[in-house]
Amino acid sequence: MLKRIEDWNYYELLSVERTASQDEIWEGYQAALSTYKDGSLALYGLVSEVERGLILERLQEAFQTLRDPDKRKEYNLALLRHAPYFPPQAPFRKSVGKLEIEEAPPRKTIWARLKRLFVKNP
Repeated sequence: MLKRIEDWNYYELLSVERTASQDEIWEGYQAALSTYKDGSLALYGLVSEVERGLILERLQEAFQTLRDPDKRKEYNLALLRHAPYFPPQAPFRKSVGKLEIEEAPPRKTIWARLKRLFVKNP
């Protein structure tokens, strides 16, 4: 399922990692502007002029937030508070050493179980 542009975080809008430097944020911003500029073939027929204007406003907001270290720190904290929950993965053995397998206790037969029910222990 595709995410709506309103649901993208600022890093997704600018196509940069959360650890991006100021130069990478600037380059991402310039690339996004060229993608959404007037007459771009990438958007031909996909979005209306009103939608394109809203996208450009959101790009500007993303750039203004991520270029200021204080605003960026607050934004990152807000993202962490609303981060989706991923359930823990099943544990896997990462060691390549020899795996020791213990012997399983012998299973009791049906006769042993019945005998335990009907025979009284002295």
